[in-house]
Amino acid sequence: MLSVLIWWLAAVAIGLVVMPMALWIFRNLPDRGYAFARPLGLIVVGYLFWLGGTSGLLHNTRVAIIFVMLLVGGLSAYLVSRKAVDLRQFWAESRRTVIVTEVLFLLALSLFALFRAYNPDITGTEKPMELAFINAILRSDTFPPLDPWLSGFAISYYYFGYLMMAMLTRLTGLASDITFNLSLSLLFAMTVTGAYGLVYNLVALTERSRRKTEDKGRSSTPILYGLLGSLFIAIIGNLEAIFEVLHCNGLGSDAFWQKLDIKNLITAPVSQKWYPTDMWWWWRASRVVHDRNALGQSIEVIDEFPCFSFVLGDLHPHVLALPFAFLVLALALNVLMGRRESGKEPERSVAPSWLMRVLPEPPLAVLSWALILGSLGFLNTWDLPTYLAVFMLAYAVRRYWQDGRLSWNWLMDVLTLGLTVLVLGVVLYLPFYIGFRSQAGGIGLVILAKTRLHQYLIMFGLFIWVIAGLGVTLTQRRFAASLSAEFWVIGGISIVLAVGFAYLGWWLLVMLTVMLGAGVILVWWLARQAAQGEQAQASSAKAIEEGSLSEHPDSVATLVFALILALMGLLLTFSVEFIFLKDIFNSRMNTVFKFYYQAWVLLGSASAYGVYWLLSSGQVGRALGGKIARGIWAVGFVVLLVASLAYPALAPYSKAGGFAGEPTLDGTAHLARHRRADYDAIQWLRANVGGAPTILEAPGPQYSEYARVSTHTGFPTMLGWGGHELQWRGNYDEPGKREPVIDTIYRDANWRQVQTLVEEYGVKYIYVGQLEREKYQLPSQAIRKFEYFMDLVYDQGGVQIYRRR
Repeated sequence: MLSVLIWWLAAVAIGLVVMPMALWIFRNLPDRGYAFARPLGLIVVGYLFWLGGTSGLLHNTRVAIIFVMLLVGGLSAYLVSRKAVDLRQFWAESRRTVIVTEVLFLLALSLFALFRAYNPDITGTEKPMELAFINAILRSDTFPPLDPWLSGFAISYYYFGYLMMAMLTRLTGLASDITFNLSLSLLFAMTVTGAYGLVYNLVALTERSRRKTEDKGRSSTPILYGLLGSLFIAIIGNLEAIFEVLHCNGLGSDAFWQKLDIKNLITAPVSQKWYPTDMWWWWRASRVVHDRNALGQSIEVIDEFPCFSFVLGDLHPHVLALPFAFLVLALALNVLMGRRESGKEPERSVAPSWLMRVLPEPPLAVLSWALILGSLGFLNTWDLPTYLAVFMLAYAVRRYWQDGRLSWNWLMDVLTLGLTVLVLGVVLYLPFYIGFRSQAGGIGLVILAKTRLHQYLIMFGLFIWVIAGLGVTLTQRRFAASLSAEFWVIGGISIVLAVGFAYLGWWLLVMLTVMLGAGVILVWWLARQAAQGEQAQASSAKAIEEGSLSEHPDSVATLVFALILALMGLLLTFSVEFIFLKDIFNSRMNTVFKFYYQAWVLLGSASAYGVYWLLSSGQVGRALGGKIARGIWAVGFVVLLVASLAYPALAPYSKAGGFAGEPTLDGTAHLARHRRADYDAIQWLRANVGGAPTILEAPGPQYSEYARVSTHTGFPTMLGWGGHELQWRGNYDEPGKREPVIDTIYRDANWRQVQTLVEEYGVKYIYVGQLEREKYQLPSQAIRKFEYFMDLVYDQGGVQIYRRR
């Protein structure tokens, strides 16, 4: 389709204008950050565009976007002119990497767009809200953008991702009804290439170190395992789909399904085919963790994973932020791999001397890190603490390797950099935080609800199998004699906790405690080994055979990084057993949702590298006793991988209705079919009304058809989905005041009073359609009152639109 081609070209342009920046920032990685250029471009161009629009220096126009892109291109050209990067050398050395990445991106973008073409409807779940945000941003002349569902207010939500997609929509000139689905396709493609790029770089660094030569992209091993990273993160699902297949075929006893206790699975119908055919079966994979209160009553818990999110098709912040999580992880890896640099880079000389003394790293590098990390707070605030922690752990290990020991200077450098990046990341995006309101209400304690071990393994089984194999292999290497007292303290505490959890019957916590304790010991020991031994580069084959974990510091570094990812992922899933972030739901529902989503990224990335590390040199067999151990691990891995592929094999087919419909990327096609009168009226408004006037329509409950006019036009309405405004703002004060006012405007026969209210709230248009008539039981005389102070500008198919004189 032409629209897909235009969208792809826009994504290519965004990546190209920052390419030299990417090559400079990620100079310690084998691919020089090429796989992450597009998300980096969206951050840099999007940030400058947003900052210009917020300050009033720029307006929300295509000319302004092109101006910002030219400005960024000029900065990139400056890097090239100063020979900070050599594009010719990069192309000569990395041609194969570039081609593979581009082919992978284009395939992912095209195939997902094809999938969306068979289920493009922007209806149900969160999609209307997301389209409303994009359209409202397109209607806003400056920023912060107008709240489409609470006129007179700005959006109180982390909206940077929506601004990026609206920016591309304006740049391409395509309709938002189409770019909504193309945005999902772009996010999927960037997630695929982001996961690929992270694992590719990890494996390429290890391969390069093992060959003791520069990797010019000749080996296919990093490419193959990079593709495995894409598979683990973006493609596979959890293991729930296998149980769907068993249940729909009538297998398993009632007692088994009751014990499994996946929400609503026991009542699912038996299929006439071998695969599940009930319409929403694929939804249950996001409800594997099933909490119950003391009375045995069900408590909602969400455990999404990327494949589910892309099948569902919600353009929500956790999906919008997904590719940028890989950008930050690549940044952390890049920082870790810079451990042998002196830190005296050319840009230090242009900074004030006092700043050079305060900051442990070059100011320009710190600024770029803060810009990238800080964007997560604006994209999906939940992500910032987690990925900042990963980044700082990587930096802490790097500084430890530089100094060779723990010291006061080491601690101060780590704390100084962490606080600087955090504070600067907030300051760079300060206009967002000033207007941001949240429903967060502190930390709550999880008392009774504990995740059951079998449900946890249904969620993360494949990753746990790989990480457990990696951990067992490492712990069986001969290092026990070299452990100091602190290691025995960590091990002792872990054992005591594990015994306590076992006594309580919390077997998941037993497993996680053992894995976390072993992981901390392994990371610490590896870091110490590397700090004591840059001479490991000269290690011999004999040393390797005797139990040395690596023949080169880069190999140690990549293994440490993978273990950091695994530990952080395990820690996130451990933490939700004890605490949650309080919100209007007053449960751990959202905390599990957000933390499990991050854990999937971290555990999946670590597992993809773990598979490489275990298989590349026969580590499993050597550690666990030979071919039998390797065979057991390999069989378990294959079985779990095949089971994880059941979800992507079946869910998209069900969601797309068997790919039987007429393909289109127009997300409003459903509206034209089911509510033709509303569709025609909305098209008239789009064609004939400019700017962002307030339009009044009937508000309604969440996930309903109400607020459809503001959703599809971007015109702010007095109130849309009130429940969402409560979530965004943490209170219902303003929406609660408006509900009776709207009721009065539609129902009251006193046109003068109605006129006063309409003028007070700045309403320019009043929309009267089928939903308004049904909700307010409007007789014709109640509608005709608007004619006393408004003009009837549209009257077709039972829809009337009045404009205030």
